[in-house]
Amino acid sequence: VLSGTDIFSEYYILHSNKQTALCHLSGSRDNEPERASSEYHMALYPSSSENVYETSARLLFMSVKWAKNLPVFSNLPFRDQVILLEEAWSELFLLCAIQWSLPLDSCPLLSLPDLCPGMQGKTSYTGLDLRLLQEAFSRFKALAVDPTEFACLKAIVLFKPGLKDPEQVENLQDQSQVMLGQHIRSHYPSQPARFGKLLLLLPSLRFVNSERIELLFFHRTIGNTPMEKLLCDMFKN
Repeated sequence: VLSGTDIFSEYYILHSNKQTALCHLSGSRDNEPERASSEYHMALYPSSSENVYETSARLLFMSVKWAKNLPVFSNLPFRDQVILLEEAWSELFLLCAIQWSLPLDSCPLLSLPDLCPGMQGKTSYTGLDLRLLQEAFSRFKALAVDPTEFACLKAIVLFKPGLKDPEQVENLQDQSQVMLGQHIRSHYPSQPARFGKLLLLLPSLRFVNSERIELLFFHRTIGNTPMEKLLCDMFKN
């Protein structure tokens, strides 16, 4: 069980002198009181749908902040940073939700009883979406993915080639995979197939597309605001 302050810490991937290393950095705790584990868990995952939406928004903010605080990410052209976030936000959010154990089975928002007008027709596949998400969450939990592995997986889904500086982005993704392999060999020597199993988990993050993720977790908090604008605002602030 994570302590109340651990959620504000993350493993960031740093790039220096053509080598990749992991460094444990503390996130911002200025506005957060110290809390016991059980108290924090209750605060992070309350039962009311209103607070579940707020929790989802908070997890998304954590995902954007994680990317923004990566020196190798901030060194990319600004437009590339925005595009990478727009393409990877739902996968980053889901990885964050899995890492901090967002309880899908008890999330009242997923029944979507209070959709705003004009969105009712988009709920026909909600049950299927839920099953797919629960399946993806279960796969990650079954492997007991550790914080370093989560950081590497986030970097792998974030750094997608094909932008203004594709060679650099591809190199960052390659290094993320190399570092994941090194970590597994060092910490899980008896699990030679673990690296492949972790990479095979990533497609499950796309079982439910980003539009559906937006509908399920954010329709109450952002309304008609385009997700792209929200991400850009989060990134700039």
